[in-house]
Amino acid sequence: MRFLAPIAFWFAAAIPVVILFYLLKRKRQVRLVSSTLLWQKFLAETQASAPFQRLRHNWLLILQLLMLALAILALARPYFSGKLAGGSLQVIILDASASMQSTDETPSRFEKARAEALRLVNSLRDTDRMVVLLAAAVTEVKQSETSEKSMLRRAIQSSHVTDSPTRLNEALKMADSLTRDKTGAEIHLFSDGAMPALSDFENKGLPLVYHRVGQRANNLGIISLDVRPNPEDPSQRAVFTSVANSSPDEQKTEIELRLDDQLLETKSLTIPPTNTAPVVFLASQPRDGVFSVRIAATDDLTADNQAAIVSLLPQPVRVLLVSRGNRFL
Repeated sequence: MRFLAPIAFWFAAAIPVVILFYLLKRKRQVRLVSSTLLWQKFLAETQASAPFQRLRHNWLLILQLLMLALAILALARPYFSGKLAGGSLQVIILDASASMQSTDETPSRFEKARAEALRLVNSLRDTDRMVVLLAAAVTEVKQSETSEKSMLRRAIQSSHVTDSPTRLNEALKMADSLTRDKTGAEIHLFSDGAMPALSDFENKGLPLVYHRVGQRANNLGIISLDVRPNPEDPSQRAVFTSVANSSPDEQKTEIELRLDDQLLETKSLTIPPTNTAPVVFLASQPRDGVFSVRIAATDDLTADNQAAIVSLLPQPVRVLLVSRGNRFL
């Protein structure tokens, strides 16, 4: 044990002063009383002629000496020296893509991922550092490297899910650059696994810890939508769309086409498990507008049950010919 302020031990000179107060003879005033029967003990003390009395066992004296010793020790500021190991770096990647809105977790996949990330922040040691990344269509640095838990909590609590697709390559590349050549560094990915293959990272040996959220894949979703002129009838538009079934069971649903708020057509669909069904609508378009398709499905994710696209009618083409003259024109 060492002391930051050893000069405080000079206060120990006050200990004999406390003891001296107990050794000094008490001076009492003389009073006449009717009987000294109950005063024998105190009478014996007054009969001593010496200025000092015998030190007797006194719990109050012991307590005062103990408190004085503890106060002196506190003023000396004792400490134990040792070697403090450096902390590790942890990178959190929160998947904020549309699939994280699924409600198979309570209240949603993203909320559960955020709660698990907060528990990871609470488990940080004082010497650890952490970075928070939010991965959606682009990767956002919600919190740069820090060991302040309050800042990390605010960064995670301020993160929100989006309607964008999953693009984790950029987030993993950024996390790789942050943890490269750092001993004990870890990358914690909170995602539902609805992502394209990450072949770029198969042989890189990333220190990746995968926290999967999501219990099932009960979802029908519109994955593509396009509008083109009908080559057989220029007055009509062809609307191409595809509906994917992510569940392990065959699903039946209805899909409707609307132009602005007007219902144009409804079709029935039967989609095999883990398969995709293409759908083509032919519709007249008298004016510029927005085509929207919607499926009547009750599943865990409602964000992909509707899609819309702007459709503009073709404009007449004007051609300006600058020439000296042309007999054919």
